[in-house]
Amino acid sequence: MKLSNLFILSLLLFFSIGIAQAQEFTLSGTVTSDADKGPIPGVTVFIKGTSNGTVTNIDGKYTILLKEDDKGKTLVFNHIGMINQEFTIGDQTQLNVSMIPDMEELEEVTVVGYSSESKKLLSSSVQTVDSESLKDLPVGTLDAALAGQAAGVQINSNSGTPGGALSVRVRGVGSVNAANQPLYVIDGIPVITENSSQVSFSGQTISALSDLSPSDIESFTVLKDGAGAAIYGSRAANGVVLITTKRGASGKTKISFNAFGGVQQVYKRLDLLNKQQWFEFKNDQLGVEKYTKEYIDNYPHDTDWQNEVFRDAPMASYDLSLQGGNEKTNFYLSGSYFKQDGVIKGSGYDRTNLRANIDHHFSEKVKLGTSLQFGMSENDRIEGDQSLNAPLPNALSLPAIYPVYNEDGSYNEDGPYANPVAIANEALNKAYTYRGLGNAYLDIALLEELTFRTQVGFDYYHLREHSYDPVTTRQGASYNGLGFSANNTSINTTVNATLQYVKSFGNHKFDLLAGFSSESYNNRSNYIRGQNFSRPEFKYITSASEIIEADSYGLDRGLNSFFAKANYSYANKYIFAFSVRRDGSSKFGENNRYGTFPSASVAWRVIEEGFMSTSDFFSDFKIRGSYGLTGNDAIGDFRYQALYGSGADYNGQPGIAPTQLPNENLKWETVKQANFGIDLGFWNDRLSLTTEVYQKSTTDMLLSRPLPPTSGFSSVISNIGEMRNQGVEVLLGYEIFRKSDFNWKASLNVSTYKNEVVKLYNGQPIDNIGRGNNRIEEGSPISIFYGYKSLGVDSSTGDIVFADINGDGEITSEDRTEIGNPHPDFFGGFTNTINWKNFDMNLLLTFSVGNDIYNGTRVYLESMKGEDNQTTAILDRWREPGDVTDIPRATANDPNNNNRASNRFVEDGSYLRLKNVTLGYTLPKAFTKKVFIDKLRVYVSGQNLFTLTNYSGMDPEVNYAGDDGVRMGTDFFTYPNARVYTAGLNVSF
Repeated sequence: MKLSNLFILSLLLFFSIGIAQAQEFTLSGTVTSDADKGPIPGVTVFIKGTSNGTVTNIDGKYTILLKEDDKGKTLVFNHIGMINQEFTIGDQTQLNVSMIPDMEELEEVTVVGYSSESKKLLSSSVQTVDSESLKDLPVGTLDAALAGQAAGVQINSNSGTPGGALSVRVRGVGSVNAANQPLYVIDGIPVITENSSQVSFSGQTISALSDLSPSDIESFTVLKDGAGAAIYGSRAANGVVLITTKRGASGKTKISFNAFGGVQQVYKRLDLLNKQQWFEFKNDQLGVEKYTKEYIDNYPHDTDWQNEVFRDAPMASYDLSLQGGNEKTNFYLSGSYFKQDGVIKGSGYDRTNLRANIDHHFSEKVKLGTSLQFGMSENDRIEGDQSLNAPLPNALSLPAIYPVYNEDGSYNEDGPYANPVAIANEALNKAYTYRGLGNAYLDIALLEELTFRTQVGFDYYHLREHSYDPVTTRQGASYNGLGFSANNTSINTTVNATLQYVKSFGNHKFDLLAGFSSESYNNRSNYIRGQNFSRPEFKYITSASEIIEADSYGLDRGLNSFFAKANYSYANKYIFAFSVRRDGSSKFGENNRYGTFPSASVAWRVIEEGFMSTSDFFSDFKIRGSYGLTGNDAIGDFRYQALYGSGADYNGQPGIAPTQLPNENLKWETVKQANFGIDLGFWNDRLSLTTEVYQKSTTDMLLSRPLPPTSGFSSVISNIGEMRNQGVEVLLGYEIFRKSDFNWKASLNVSTYKNEVVKLYNGQPIDNIGRGNNRIEEGSPISIFYGYKSLGVDSSTGDIVFADINGDGEITSEDRTEIGNPHPDFFGGFTNTINWKNFDMNLLLTFSVGNDIYNGTRVYLESMKGEDNQTTAILDRWREPGDVTDIPRATANDPNNNNRASNRFVEDGSYLRLKNVTLGYTLPKAFTKKVFIDKLRVYVSGQNLFTLTNYSGMDPEVNYAGDDGVRMGTDFFTYPNARVYTAGLNVSF
């Protein structure tokens, strides 16, 4: 090439580059809020119809590179809760934007069945609890975070057992033999909540919900009425709890670290007899002075067994998360660790969780996302409640006269019950869980109004249990070492597919959805028990010389469903909603394999009427009504079939025998629920009021029907019962102060319900249930306490006089009557949130009024017979004729059976509890910015700081049978809830 040609080519290249550079220019500016004029970080700025964009920084500033041919195109400013701003690109290089809050967008959007909806357009009974209400609660489980925060949702912790199951009741108890817990759905996928433990621990069970981290929750939504829950069909009879986890957002990556640590204490103990009181009581019981004053004074042991088993227990929680993204991909990544030592020695729980939520836009029409969580936990369990091999029951029952240790340092086992310190220190009871929970979804916008979504999810839950009692415990010594090993693995897979059509024209809005769901559940378990271990140090079954029990089990079941719903609204004023689901379950025979669950609801937004337009008083006024059918299939599998079991060996040959009669007509329990509600807002929603009235009837209730002895079976399960709940719920919110530097919001929810058993088989009551002598009978609430009515102590004999109900002159079982009711008249919670400058305070009170507790602990600790220690209440016992008291005499044989089940042991369980109080301080940004911290908040918190109650036991929030829908309201040596003091910090970068 000639030198001249090369020179010309170089000039052309230079000018083309210069022209290209001249065709590019930058546009920059600041985005602020029209409401408070402050900068808005995380605003997405992009050219409409392209992927060219940027995001505002923490000061609301942005810079975007544009080309000459971008002029005339539209530049979009987008941010959640703001109205999109659009500008035509011209010659300007500076563009400041003020964004206006979108009141429609800011109107709470609520997750409902398979979709989401503006709260103002809801026609069913739905309540949402967001992450702000949960952030400072020092709780370890999802369901505990809900306590006291949702109207109509009664949550009882049952005990203070770390990692234990809670009772969650949405609008009361609805079943006898099927489950009463709601269905839990996390990010659209139903999750396993069952107790998979195969090693019995006498009441307080392991909850699968305990393995999920509360720190990842964005919100709870509770579907309470039939119209809201019917879309979930055969498992929605007890309500549905929808849990949404946190997700990423466009903008700068936010790094958050939250931590708290604290100590737990038993805030109340029982007053028990010391050695002197014990010996004096024994002399009175025996009727002779067996123990002289000199003997008592010189006796060397006076053990406070409660001091020996209770302890101040630490707890701590740490979680780290990353949240961010761009216009294409958003992410939320987190890791958390929670550790809780129990206030009773030997108990504790710790859990580790990892989560990744990722959403990616392939284009404006295609979106793909996933949610993945892995968790593992280790639970140190102790036997409790009604066990004779448990630290707390034995510590309460052992008299103070027995020492903890012998002179040689070994555990003293001379008492009537096993040494509780030996059990707490030496017994090994481990439960390990491994949990994988995840889903992936694909959204495709087929048309502007038509969206297809498919979602695949799984829930993997593995529980491994290992127990060992060495010879240094009484139970272990009786077997020369006793060991258990068990494994239980469950996998639930779900496939959902939905097609949703949303169309608005004029004042008309249609939202139509149709879908399909398929679930497959697989369970495999094995269990083995061995004894006679060669050495105490060898703790696993392989070292057992004798295997005395072994078992394995497998189960596969499925559920196929079709569902649809249609919502229509006119001018956001008249709202109509319909849904239907048809479920097919392998739990039922061909005659009733499929069930149909329809619902309908209507609402009138009176506030949208013309005659309300001039009102400054009302800011919201909506009237709602709904009716829907839901089901309950939570019974054992294959109950409709004829079953056979092995072990019927004959003449040395293996054989089988029938274990269950078939019932091909078995079907779901069906709940029919009607709901009427009013939503009111006053003075720009400064005051809000929601009132609900409902009736919830369970029909085709699953009960055991007695059979004649000639059949070879005592009963067969059938659909033969009915039950009814009806009640009122009130949710009141008031912003007491609304100023720039001082804000005070209060919220009160109060719920009442009345339960009645309407129908049983041939009217026959179900009697003598559990330690509280619960009874189920027609015309009464489920699980009333049933026993004898005490008329007081006869001052001449010292025995209790029991009422002769039938007037036949004798006290027999026919004189038993209703002596208490475990259901409250009303319950609820009261929340206060106060913000003043950089200070914040949150206070949560919970209460239950009108419920009774059967104090089964007192049956033994105030019996004044046998070898159990006694409470100091017996110091007021009858001693001689003429004594006036409500405590009977001490006697070794008790011919009058003074401690029989009677109203003597039924107490008022009402309480008002300071569930949580938190005081926080956020450091000024002028300081934190210097150390590159966006926000730094420190706080102190207390839980269960005080409880006002007349109940004499250690804790009124109690049930010895854990999450049992029938054995209710009974305290029997139950692990108490603790008082908790914590301090924590929240840091974000």
